[in-house]
Amino acid sequence: MELIVVQAGGKPVCSVNETVDCARVWQSDFSHRVHELTGLPIAGLGLEWALAALGLSLWLTHRTLSGADTKPLELGVKVWAALGALSCVTFGVASARLGTVCPSCLLTYLVTFAYAAVAFGMLPAPRWPDTGLLLKALPRALALALPLHVALLYPAARTPKPAKLTAGAGLTDAQVMEYFEHLAPMEAQATADARAAWLKAEVPDFVPPPTRARWGPADAPVKIVEFTDVLCGHCRQLVAMLNKLKEAVPEGHLSIEPRYFPLDGECNSIVGQPKGDGVRCLGAKLQLCLEGRPELWAVRDALFENQATLNVEKIWELAAEHGVKKADVQACIASPETAEKLAADVAYAMAYNISGTPLVLVNGKETMGLGPFLLGLAMSKGDPHSKYFSKLPPSR
Repeated sequence: MELIVVQAGGKPVCSVNETVDCARVWQSDFSHRVHELTGLPIAGLGLEWALAALGLSLWLTHRTLSGADTKPLELGVKVWAALGALSCVTFGVASARLGTVCPSCLLTYLVTFAYAAVAFGMLPAPRWPDTGLLLKALPRALALALPLHVALLYPAARTPKPAKLTAGAGLTDAQVMEYFEHLAPMEAQATADARAAWLKAEVPDFVPPPTRARWGPADAPVKIVEFTDVLCGHCRQLVAMLNKLKEAVPEGHLSIEPRYFPLDGECNSIVGQPKGDGVRCLGAKLQLCLEGRPELWAVRDALFENQATLNVEKIWELAAEHGVKKADVQACIASPETAEKLAADVAYAMAYNISGTPLVLVNGKETMGLGPFLLGLAMSKGDPHSKYFSKLPPSR
């Protein structure tokens, strides 16, 4: 259910900050590969393992109480416990490579390792059977797991995929209406909540700094301002969603203005101590120095698309791939003028009491930045009471 919220552009409960963020793990390339390979998202595999573990335990308990031979099932429980523990190690390594902690994943690992500890530590000897015995026991575990896997393929196939907002030169009115009519319940509820929160939001008493870069016309009825950090996982999702929105919405309906809030004390004293790697500050200042140049949007997309491997050298490499020479922008990056522009963006974000990135504003009011809400608002030229929202549930 939380994954559906993430796919709609929302923030799940277990996403606390850039380091503690289950959504980044769920949406990683590794997670997508596992889903494609098995037909189930990792959460579905966890459910399959847990139900099979429970089934094996109940089966073993029944045979114990009936006085039947339990040795084959004891081995079956152990092999299933071992597979669960090894899977958790694999998933944990993948999560660690992202530099992200997934709280719900850690809880799952704890339960799985506890099960394995009981299986190998408390069931009768041999405590650590050899590999041959465990492999012989595997069919009993698979006898429960395979039917579960087949059964779970049905809900997995019906799990909504990330919103498809693109349609060549733009979506038609009928396509948008159909899109909203087929929102999953969680997506519809999240959209209703985002709409209600935006309607209730107020524009702070603050004069924004002049616009320096903008996609779309200055007089667009829906003006989005977004504050990002190049290593923020949610920012990456936001930028990808906004790129889809650019293609989906008719020309003239929407403008997008990039601003920057790097989460590094080196160039943003609001966030505390410097990180020491310079990635966030260089990413923000490079984009500031490309404002007014055609390379801005391509370099910006490249930074977020390569976020998992981003470092100072990679930033310069990506810039060069899009025609930006280091020598041409180094002076700008180090200049007081660029530092002043960044400070202006930070002050702008602080007027909204920013608590993390991304911060998304629509016509001066803070919003949750959900794809369906932004789509409906842009298609209706800023009307929050349009027909696109007519079938949403009441907000919570």
